[in-house]
Amino acid sequence: MRILTAGSLLFALASSLVAAPGFAAVSIGSVASPAGGNGHNVSFDGRLYLVTRGGPAGIGWHAAVLRPLAVGTGGALPDVSNAFSPWELVQLSTNNENGVALCEETPQPQRCDGAGTLTASGDHACYDMVVFDSDAIVVKPNNVMRRRKLKVIVANPGTASAAVAASSWTDAALTPLSPALRGIEPSVTKDGRLLVWQGRPNNSGEIDTMVYSYNPVGCALSGWSLPKSIAAMNTDPNIVGKYKLAERPLRAADGTVFAPGALVYGGYPWIFPSGEALNFTAVNMPCRAPEDPAGCGPRRNALSVLGYVTNWTLSHIDGDANPANDDFVRLFFTSPGPNAASPLPFTKGLDVWPFFGSNTANYTELVFDDALDGNYAAYWHMNELVNAAGNFDFGGTADSSGYANTGRLRGGASFPAKNNGRTGKAIVFNGTDARVEVAHAASLLAVNQITIEMTLRPTSEPNCDANNNYRVLLAKGAVGQGSYSIVFQDDHSFQARVRVAGNVQLMIPSMATLPLDAWSKIAVEYDAATGTMATLVDGVETNRLTFPSALLSGQDELLTIGGPSGARAACPNMDGAFAGLIDEVAISRVWRHGALPPAPDMATDPPLDLSAALGDAGVPGQPEGSAGSGTPSGGDLHSEDGCSVSRGHIPAPAASLTLLALVLLMLSRHRAALRRPCQSSSRHSRTRTRC
Repeated sequence: MRILTAGSLLFALASSLVAAPGFAAVSIGSVASPAGGNGHNVSFDGRLYLVTRGGPAGIGWHAAVLRPLAVGTGGALPDVSNAFSPWELVQLSTNNENGVALCEETPQPQRCDGAGTLTASGDHACYDMVVFDSDAIVVKPNNVMRRRKLKVIVANPGTASAAVAASSWTDAALTPLSPALRGIEPSVTKDGRLLVWQGRPNNSGEIDTMVYSYNPVGCALSGWSLPKSIAAMNTDPNIVGKYKLAERPLRAADGTVFAPGALVYGGYPWIFPSGEALNFTAVNMPCRAPEDPAGCGPRRNALSVLGYVTNWTLSHIDGDANPANDDFVRLFFTSPGPNAASPLPFTKGLDVWPFFGSNTANYTELVFDDALDGNYAAYWHMNELVNAAGNFDFGGTADSSGYANTGRLRGGASFPAKNNGRTGKAIVFNGTDARVEVAHAASLLAVNQITIEMTLRPTSEPNCDANNNYRVLLAKGAVGQGSYSIVFQDDHSFQARVRVAGNVQLMIPSMATLPLDAWSKIAVEYDAATGTMATLVDGVETNRLTFPSALLSGQDELLTIGGPSGARAACPNMDGAFAGLIDEVAISRVWRHGALPPAPDMATDPPLDLSAALGDAGVPGQPEGSAGSGTPSGGDLHSEDGCSVSRGHIPAPAASLTLLALVLLMLSRHRAALRRPCQSSSRHSRTRTRC
């Protein structure tokens, strides 16, 4: 039994109050890859790739080995130009396959000799795989799933010179699965039991939606269940408890729940090996003219992910995997896995996956930290929303935190066709009536701590006359009266406020200015236990003030981003609209940046109303608690916009913390974890608990 001393409690408290910064659920960078082609897939050890592409003998399926030791690591992004061995022809394109699933009846590869004979002392690696495919050209309902078996022998496995030595079909018969499963582009989990493809629940051979079948025997020829929409997984006893994708109902990007029989539109699905999520293309690619871009028309746009890693909510990936919504088609993307191909991925985070695209001939990395973080009340990537009908909704931007606080574009707010943000898309604000509106939700009401972050690029000089020309960047309620706000001042600085118990507004100036026509990431944070409030620019703290301890006191108010509700003059006298671009907006109910000073001694400082701070446990989406009744102290300070705020002071050395105070503060800090059921999981050798 471990005894917690006052010192160890102090260390635990300090550690708990410093939250690691989160990455966005985005595509980080994109570099050219030699694994270009059409359909492709990868073995579950992440090393053997099978791609249909051109070669000396013609177009066909070719095999190559991913060689992580040959990845260049000298730049900001990995160099994968030499990461694959020479491509060896497996079969010319004679069977009309456009996608294949590689299934393993036993874990692969196995040690063998150069002739393919299994032996523990072998210096080669043999892959014995079941291959599922279908004829993508034949008239429905003849597009049935088929099975055969392939053997690939790899020389010098695990080295920078690994290469395909030989391949052969050990069972070349294209035998239909039983019962017949109709559609195209199959993908299967590592256990060989969950098959996902593009088809229809009625098994008609029509495509354009994602369906699945289950078999208790992995990679089997017969015994498959009839297809169902992937929306039915969470109600299927064959699936529930086996795959994280089935743990909860699936939702569209705006939070709309897919009913068990609802169609989920998507093409080119690839299921993550353990069945935790799948990626797919979610929207049709529009044609500017016939075959412009090449392959336009079908659902080949908007690479998206849906499953555990996105809080079971469709996430249209923001970033370099989706550089535009009208440029070129995106089809097949697969991953060697987050831990199988070091030094890939380069990006650090809770859950980062390296991905290769074949039609796009590129490599990128997908980061899912915002959904897995657990402390975001809202996270808007400020890119287009994909709705339940499988179409772009250019009037909305999704919240990827899991709370579905969808933002609606109003006035002149708009998305461009091509990426324009620091990370992927950013919303353009016109400086008069453009704004994003978010309806009130309990999840947006922090009580103990709050951090508000955004990345912005002002494009117009805010100082336009002798009046106070400040512009609203984000506000929940009216500036100077609402729950919290950030404004861009006409001297290029910013100013933030939070409302605390007693209807008091606390204000902090940034003490730093932001450049025009350049990106800046700003943050504001407040901690109720210590009364500390801080501002940051590009990760550097620019100001810190300390106020009397007081709980945050939010209420039911509209939240706006980029401007107040309604139109304003281009040159406003206070309360104006922002002109420029805003990207990556997040609200957290934790203190995310930098260390906090110890809380004041509770024997001498007005105590926090912990009964209010603890709130109701176990109710998803509820606030941490309601505002307490602590009495504020200190005089009034009138800011330049005429709002009355509480005066802050420079932090002083804190008094010693008593053991009881520490325990109570830790309870207040962590009670929010009881709002949502906790899920413990061990994935990719990283164990974590999500609440």
